[in-house]
Amino acid sequence: MAAEDEPQNTYFPTVFSLAKGGLYGGFFNGAFITDPNVAALIMDYRWTTSSLGTTPATTTTYAFPQSASDYKIFPAPNTVDPVSHVPINDVQKEAVLTTFGLISSYTKLNFVEAASASADDATFRFAQTTSGNGGSHARFPTNEGAWEGYRSDSRDAGDNFLGTNGSPPARYFGTDEFNTIMHEFGHSVGLKHGHDPSIHGALGASRNDNEFSVMTYASYLGSNIDKGPTVAVEGSAPQSLMMYDIAALQLLYGANFDKVGTGATYSWDANTGQESIGGHAAPFTGTTVSNKIFSTVWTQGAAATYDLHNFTQDQVDDLRPGHWLRFSDSQLADLNRADPGDPAFKAQGNVYNALLYNGDVRSEIADVIGGPGNNTLIGNDRDNKLIGGSGNDILVAGSGDDILIGGPGADKIYFGPGSDVARDNLGDLNGDIMFNFGFRASVDILGSRITRDNLAITPTKVTVGADGVFFELDGNFASGGSGGGLIISARGSGDSSYTTISHVNFLDLHKGVTVDRSAINGIANQNFLSGDGTVSFNVEMKSAQSFFANTLGYYKVGIDGTISDVHILFGNTLGTASGTTVNLIAPGFGERIGFFLIQNGANTAGTLPDDLSFVTPGTANASNINQGIAPTLVSASHGAVSGVDIFHTFANINPNAATQVLSGIDHSGRQMQIGFEDTRNGTGDNDFMDVVIGVHINHNDIFIL
Repeated sequence: MAAEDEPQNTYFPTVFSLAKGGLYGGFFNGAFITDPNVAALIMDYRWTTSSLGTTPATTTTYAFPQSASDYKIFPAPNTVDPVSHVPINDVQKEAVLTTFGLISSYTKLNFVEAASASADDATFRFAQTTSGNGGSHARFPTNEGAWEGYRSDSRDAGDNFLGTNGSPPARYFGTDEFNTIMHEFGHSVGLKHGHDPSIHGALGASRNDNEFSVMTYASYLGSNIDKGPTVAVEGSAPQSLMMYDIAALQLLYGANFDKVGTGATYSWDANTGQESIGGHAAPFTGTTVSNKIFSTVWTQGAAATYDLHNFTQDQVDDLRPGHWLRFSDSQLADLNRADPGDPAFKAQGNVYNALLYNGDVRSEIADVIGGPGNNTLIGNDRDNKLIGGSGNDILVAGSGDDILIGGPGADKIYFGPGSDVARDNLGDLNGDIMFNFGFRASVDILGSRITRDNLAITPTKVTVGADGVFFELDGNFASGGSGGGLIISARGSGDSSYTTISHVNFLDLHKGVTVDRSAINGIANQNFLSGDGTVSFNVEMKSAQSFFANTLGYYKVGIDGTISDVHILFGNTLGTASGTTVNLIAPGFGERIGFFLIQNGANTAGTLPDDLSFVTPGTANASNINQGIAPTLVSASHGAVSGVDIFHTFANINPNAATQVLSGIDHSGRQMQIGFEDTRNGTGDNDFMDVVIGVHINHNDIFIL
């Protein structure tokens, strides 16, 4: 953007009520946007399906006019620009189509080539212009209400005129010319200058550069733009629209979540910088002349993994929205062409994270794999898997239920508020320190069985030592003062053995007293309910205090998540005496025990036969908890059990995916207890005392108070 691009109103009198390519300008109130940096890009108009309408466009049309006569529009004469009209060249067309593809991947906007280049058919038109100082400019959506410089006549709204600063070379990614094309088209769909304080203010000082928006004239933080835009070193301009651009466009036109339910592994080439998804070049991406990596990624809701194992330096990879990943210093963009190579003007990251759309965490990156350096990996609100690699890593859990794998090296792991698991083989845990080890955290030690003799416990630290390996769990382990105790669950043998150490709270429940939302933990230690062929369980009825005569059952969950061996434990929990005990069928290696409650099952389902199964709705296939779909209970002799709520200890297959149980240990430290809520979470008293059971084990699992 080496020249300024102030838009021009070329008609007098102006017209604001005509359709342009079948679309109109409609008002959007940016005053209600809570993020000031997103609001800073909104000029308060967008394309809608009716004049001054509220329904945003989804399908738009475009054309590449071939002559000035294509701009002949009634009732006024031609604009000034077609006087110097030149059709855009093939590289410009490709760059424009790439811009369309990027915006379609972010939003619900689709772009269709128009039947003609007339204003009747094409909302967006692109041509070169030789007028002025070689700069480019574009028309905003039709409006007469925005700040005067942003008003746009119906007859040329959406038109783009590209000067020399909008004519990129064949290898256009990372060029200022491609950045100009994205910038100008941003105007055409309703974005204003990020540096302009009018309407909703300007981008904040720490966000006013091309790292965060292509709509600002500042290529680097602190740019002096009094004489016009600053530019990056060739190859170091943005390769995509950036986080605030994407967020603003999504507020105007909705967000694209078309990839929800799929997985995607993103990677970048350590030599060329090419972005790939699943080993193939990602759509609407390319390489720069200097092999830089400088873009923002929107996953469209796919469960995305960033695989960065081929970058050997010390990485800082922060998965939180609005933050960034720095994994290749040699491929950081140089943002100041006037002072190339100065570290002060390097981009802060290689890849930037998009902001959430209306708080929807499905757009967040799920997993990251670091390289062999000493990496810092930071999770977000989604359930993450952070894999550090072979260095001395720092892994910081977010607020989701995270899996933290430090790998070889002396790692520091920080547990968050979710149900986090640190998982590694015993040798790779050597020298690790785990902080904030509390009621929701656990450690999976793969390939080893650990006993009480391997633990040295102080009020603030547990040191685990076995086979010359030592690692630490830091927390509050004072007897009685921690509100709970440790569970050691050892399973399997030889290479298939594993041990889970977790800190589990006491289960203190009171009838009619709502459990604090932060304490609703589901099953605190799922590995305690796992088997290896030698472990068996029994279940004791502790109490049932409910309006409903519930039915309680259990099943096995296979290694692949398939539910099998469904049985009833207590047909009527209100009619079952406290202390009644039932032995469970021993689960095999890797199988887990799950429990389910049929709300008022004794009255609505009756006495159920022992021929039950859970199936995927609409099929005869055994249900799988990994599907995240509430299963259907079926009796082989009586058919489906319908018209009742069934709640499971696995939240993701419950109605509304709600957590319906919490768990803990009793004060004697001899059993795990599980409390059920028999109405949908949030609709009852949420005291989790409707049914309470205790689970005993015949094995050497140890509860340490």
